[in-house]
This record gives sequence, structure tokens and C-alpha cells, in this order.
Amino acid sequence: MNPHLELDKRIVAEIYTSTEPMENLEVLCDIYGSRFPGTEEDRGAVKWMVEKLEEYGLENVHAESFKFPGWIRGPARLEILKPMEREIECISLPLGVAGEVEGKLIYLGDGHPDVYEKRRSEIEGNIAMVTSRNPLGMKRYLHRTEKYMRCILAGARGWIFMNHYPAYGPPTGSISPIIPAVGVSYEDGCFLRRLLKREGEVVVRIETTDKNMEMETYNVVADVPGGEADDEYLIVGCHYDGHDIAQGAIDPASGTVAAMEIARVLNLLGERLKRRVRLILFGAEELGLFGSYEYVERHVDELDKLRFMLNLDAAGREGKKGVFLHGHPELEPLLERAAREMGVELPYMQRVTPYSDHWPFFLKGVPCGSGGDPEAMRTGRGYGHTRYDTVDKVKLSDLREAASTYARLLLRMANIDEWPGRRLRWEEVEGFIREQGYYQTIALVERVKEYVKSWKEIHPDTKAWLEREAPYKAFL
Repeated sequence: MNPHLELDKRIVAEIYTSTEPMENLEVLCDIYGSRFPGTEEDRGAVKWMVEKLEEYGLENVHAESFKFPGWIRGPARLEILKPMEREIECISLPLGVAGEVEGKLIYLGDGHPDVYEKRRSEIEGNIAMVTSRNPLGMKRYLHRTEKYMRCILAGARGWIFMNHYPAYGPPTGSISPIIPAVGVSYEDGCFLRRLLKREGEVVVRIETTDKNMEMETYNVVADVPGGEADDEYLIVGCHYDGHDIAQGAIDPASGTVAAMEIARVLNLLGERLKRRVRLILFGAEELGLFGSYEYVERHVDELDKLRFMLNLDAAGREGKKGVFLHGHPELEPLLERAAREMGVELPYMQRVTPYSDHWPFFLKGVPCGSGGDPEAMRTGRGYGHTRYDTVDKVKLSDLREAASTYARLLLRMANIDEWPGRRLRWEEVEGFIREQGYYQTIALVERVKEYVKSWKEIHPDTKAWLEREAPYKAFL
């Protein structure tokens, strides 16, 4: 029996007879490009999103500005010096430091955590290269930033991030401004590996010319009003900023437009939606979750009334539309019941990572989850974070499925009278982080800072990073 059948039909009919999410995706990506934080494209996209949400009739539509550590890309070079002279196509990685280094190329494969200490004597003073693939046998996701930090602790002077996908070009992704770092394509990385295997020694030079500076960006906020119990609310959110080298159509904008479509359609239900649903389109996620940290800090007094935060980062991509619950087994029966009522697959698992906008909410103990496919654990980003993450890679059918599935789930979460979720105590949050294996990831940043402070010469951008308190520290 489906007690929400009438409203389900209204939601599904509205979404599957509309092309609104694809039209919005085309505007965000074709008109406003990557929407990279602090740029004119960013500001233009924010203005457009505010106007679009007002057009939908949402309430309290506004943009909340904030400052963040911004970055401007400059030209980058990767040159082979020995045993031949050749330049390799590369791009510098966001928030990286400008500089020039040379040294022997040390290839570390997929960069399993065990490899750095074992090969410290080789890495020290040289340039390390790792792939973007998650190492075989890892129970958790080993993020790019952790591989970078571990190479620094092992003494690397430069860093090369090799795409593990053929034909996708060099990957991007933010790091910290410590040593020069670049991304290279799978094909060029394989060439460097072959050269190293054949010749025994390869010497390379990295030159980066980027600039780090304070900038301004925004979170876009809007409310779908609730009916009889409007003091309680839910959040559906996704960041809207992409990386500067591409449109960021899959990651994140497929989730951005799916979240906008959910808000549009839920708003049509009027008072049949019992509790308010707040839409948040976060800024500056790709550079360090700055938008979501800022939002949680600014609205911390409202969190007691927050039932659930659903993060839809890249949720309109291919794959099953399930839920990663972040340490809340008490919500599993609700998901199972919702799947039966809705007649859809809604796979779920308990898992958390510190790499998207659910994280600041999770650190505050708020019940939260992320949309995605729990069965696709090792596939990686695909086109995400490459120049080929463009509108043509996104299907309207996936956008519709994401919007329909998560809108109907949020309807049930908003209308249930006895909410089963509960706010976690810090001890429980910390325990789940340790269980998931990410406590060492957080501690790694502090280890690197202590290590870098011992250097005789420190780049001004690195000094600024050392002096700047990590956003997560205020949440611990």
C-alpha cells in the first residue's frame, strides 16, 4: 500500500513531462561555463539561479556571500630532462603553489598508504607520480589530497597526478599550496611509466605559475514552505561550482539541476508538504567545502530543527539512485519502506567521506546522507574533473530519475510524524569517522603542517596556508 500515491503521481507526472532540468543544465554550463569560484561566471550563475528560483515561486530566495581562499590558474609546464628532452602536456592543480622543481621521477602506482614509507628514500627530494585510481583492497576512498599529503611527508619536491581513465585528458582537483603539482593524462602517464621502466631513471622538471588570493563567492538559498509543522525542516543541497577547465556538467551540475527540480516540484504540492524543505546550492565546494562550512557556521542555531540533509553532488549521473547514509542505521527501515511504496530500487549503505558538502553537517551530528550508487564503489569520477565533463555526457532520463526518486523520498521524510532520525553526539560522530578510516586523513593535514613548518624556505602562499585554520577544526 502506498499512502502517498496521489502525490507520487503528481511528482512523477510533472518531472517526466518537463525538460526543465536539462534546460537548466544547458544554461548553467553553456552560458556560465565552469562557474569556478570567484569568477564572473560564478557571479552570473548565482544571479541566474536566484532569478530562476524566484520564478518557481520559492520563498526566502537569496544569496549569502562569503570570503574564501581563491586561486587563479597560470601556465604550467612538465618537461623531461633525461634521458631525452620533451615537454608533456599538463595542467596545474587548483590552490597549488607557484614554483619550479626538478628531480627523478618516482612512480607510485595507485598510491596505497603502505607505499610512501617503504619508498621514502626514493621519494625524498624527487617528483612523485600517482594515479587517480583507488588502490586495490582499500575499504575507504583514498582521495587525491591524501596521496599528495603522504608524498610530501615522504619528502617529495613535486607531484604528478595521472588520470587512470584513457582519453579523458589531464585531471584536475584542489590540493594545498605546498609543492608544485600538475595533472597529466593517462596516455602521457603511461609514456612516462614506459620510459622509466626502459631507461631506469627519468629526470623531470615542473613549473607552475598560479596565484592564490582571497576571493568572494556565494551560497544560494531558497525555501519550499511546509504546512502544519513548518518549524521543522529538511535540506536538499548540491554545490554548483565546477573546476575551471570544463563545464562540470556531471560533477556537480547534474546534481544542482536535480535539486532545483526537486524544489520546483515539491513547491507545487502546497500544504500537502508538511515540513519546509530548504534548497541550498553551495559555492566553493571544489576548493575545500568552503560554502557548506560557512553555511553551517552561520546557521548553527537552526540545526536542532533540521531533520535530514540530503547532498546530491553529481546525483544526476548514470547509475542507481540510492543513498549513502552517514552513520544513521535508524533510518534504514524508512528507506526500505519508501522503496516499497515508490516501487523503485533505493540501495543504501552506511558510509561517509570528508569530500563533499554533507561533511560539515555530519560533523555537527545532523542526520544526513548523499545521493548516489552504493554499488559503484571503485569506478571513480569518470569524466568528472576533466575537460570532457560537458552537457552532452548527461542524459535527461538520469536527471528525471534522480529528481523523481529523491523528491518522493523527501516527501516521505517531510510528512512522517514520528521522525526516526536523531542527532549524533560528538563521540558517535568521531567513532564513525574512525570506523570508516578517515580519522587518519584528518590527522594527516596537521602532521604535514608540522613537517612543513620545519622547512628553511617556505613559499608565501604556503605560509598563508599554515596560518589559516582549517575549516573543519572549528567543528571538532
